[in-house]
Amino acid sequence: MNSMLSYSGINTKIKAMSANLIRREDFQRISSFDTTADFFAFLKNHPGYREVFMRYNEYQLHRADAEKVFINSLYLDYIKIYRFANQEQRKDLKLVFFRHEVMILKHCIHQLYNEKDSYDLGMFQEFFSKHSKLNVNALASSRSMEEFIMLLMDTEYYPMFMKLMNTGAATSFDYEMQLDVYYFKRIWKIRGKLVGGDTLRAITISLGTEIDMLNIMWIYRAKTRYDLSSTDILSYIIPINYKLTKELLAKLIKASTTDELVNILKSSYYKDIYTSLLDGTIEGTYQETLTKIYKLNKSRYPASMNEVNYYLYQKETEIARLTTALECIRYGLEPIDKLKYILH
Repeated sequence: MNSMLSYSGINTKIKAMSANLIRREDFQRISSFDTTADFFAFLKNHPGYREVFMRYNEYQLHRADAEKVFINSLYLDYIKIYRFANQEQRKDLKLVFFRHEVMILKHCIHQLYNEKDSYDLGMFQEFFSKHSKLNVNALASSRSMEEFIMLLMDTEYYPMFMKLMNTGAATSFDYEMQLDVYYFKRIWKIRGKLVGGDTLRAITISLGTEIDMLNIMWIYRAKTRYDLSSTDILSYIIPINYKLTKELLAKLIKASTTDELVNILKSSYYKDIYTSLLDGTIEGTYQETLTKIYKLNKSRYPASMNEVNYYLYQKETEIARLTTALECIRYGLEPIDKLKYILH
């Protein structure tokens, strides 16, 4: 009972915040917009985005700036939750912050390779500076990867980046992929040191499933799109096993044909996803699987931070959909096609 009471306050807050998430009917309306100005005006009046859009003119807002505003709405929600949470609950939020920090670092890599010289964290800047060693402004304005990596010298990311740079042939894709691998290895290792009980159980299920499915998706793409060798594929694999055993993972990597890979997958815990690999709907299956797990964990572990984690997962998914909607509007797709891509 005491455990339930300790989470009742924050869960009530999250339920109130969830009322401001964009619903399916909202996305149906968004799909009818012909201009980005109409899209931005809609968000400017939506309770979930009003606060971050209020200082922008919808007729003068550029696409890249809009995407940053989307992301800043996620960060702003995180700050609100963090400030409401008690010290024990903030331990879980440290794991979430690590995810945001990695996302921001990847954005800075994009800035470097696209020769941009700034990255605006907006309302998140002050909070981020207090909780992170990353100098985002300096990283975003770096002129070379060598300079970028030197700025990471006092952070936990430095050894990984240095090792990769010393190979002499790393691309932005390599840096981002290895950063993802590092994130999952690190989060899997420290999760039990920060949280326990039902929160730990829920995180282990959702994170373990995410890792397994990402590995499966990457192996399949590496073989069907990039024709990479088993050795090359292995260098991008997240070296963590949840329901996908080491033996099965090794077999998937060594599979010489798509049919062989599918037959191996059929003997695993993830036997039901092979059809979505073959028909190109695996991203949707991935999202559906994680959503199902978060919902199940929320009902199974009510005295935990899973209500919070599920909300932040929904918000992150929502922002990805808004970004897709923006692209669909720019390319002038028909409403039915927009909605198909947005909710894919």
